[in-house]
Amino acid sequence: MGDYGESGLVAHLPQDEWHRVQDTGIPVRFEPRDVLLRQGDNTQHVLVVLAGCLKVVRSEIDGSRALLTLRFAGDVVGDLAAVDLEPRSATVTALTTAVTRLLTGPQFRRLLTRPAFAAGFAAYTVSRLRASDAQRAALAVLSVRERLARAMIHLDRESQRADGRAGIRLSQVELAELVGASRNAVVTELTALRAAGIVTTGRWEITVVDPMALSVWSHAFCPVLGRERPGLGRR
Repeated sequence: MGDYGESGLVAHLPQDEWHRVQDTGIPVRFEPRDVLLRQGDNTQHVLVVLAGCLKVVRSEIDGSRALLTLRFAGDVVGDLAAVDLEPRSATVTALTTAVTRLLTGPQFRRLLTRPAFAAGFAAYTVSRLRASDAQRAALAVLSVRERLARAMIHLDRESQRADGRAGIRLSQVELAELVGASRNAVVTELTALRAAGIVTTGRWEITVVDPMALSVWSHAFCPVLGRERPGLGRR
């Protein structure tokens, strides 16, 4: 569980500072669909993600919901409320089994008094803003096929990292929300993936059986060339 990838807070901290974070607080494990943080709550604790995938969703007064971002191993959630002491601005839900470290608000704020941690956290905050811009661009220019394949690659990897078990335990409706598409569009793509032998599907579970082929599927459109790769039609 020490492989946190190349992104997240871990990518911006010296190794000793990251170890300090891991040694602070208590371990907490969440299962798929568990709510880690709820919009509007006045809690201040922070969760450091050691394994798993989370979604961050904001609800509006009119009942609409917007997927703001995904968080993975090495990321942090709940830090805004710990810093400004305002109510939670979004709801965070586990998409896979998630292994986290829970830090109280005071514990997290004490870390921020350390120059090396504060500098790393500032760089991490900027990287999250850039990632949000990239996500909005992806929703605008990538096909449902590409968005779905990329999401499934992340979900499959983080699920195996968290509990060693292959399988994406989400409904078609949840996948549709995740990639900003209709349920029918997701069903169509899953049917094609199944027919190509890339995934198998069961009740509330999708298993990736050919990760390499799924990776190719996720890059069906080449921005540099401005056209689709042969054999991978855009939908």
